[in-house]
Amino acid sequence: MSFYTVIKTELSNKKYIICALEELKKRGEIKSFVKNERKETFEVDRDGDIINIAKEKTGNFEIGGDARAARNFSNKLKQFYAYESIKDNLPLDFEIAKENETAGEIQILLKG
Repeated sequence: MSFYTVIKTELSNKKYIICALEELKKRGEIKSFVKNERKETFEVDRDGDIINIAKEKTGNFEIGGDARAARNFSNKLKQFYAYESIKDNLPLDFEIAKENETAGEIQILLKG
């Protein structure tokens, strides 16, 4: 038996949340997600586990769901949020030459 848990994050940019969710979907980590624009929430289906991502009053997003699923998902979402943010904010003199993932770690080689 597991309990519902809420994990507060410092993730605040909805654009990167959507990009991270799309990347997780592409890699097979999640099945699908539905966003509710009016409430600024996302409902994520992770192999039958439903995880909710909602914007709190501070402007940051929080992740809620089954304790085991929410913790694992939170770590992956933060990783891909950072990955998408890095890709989007590269200075013009740099580009990504090579990217690979080993043992759950994403490595990016920049060319400048």
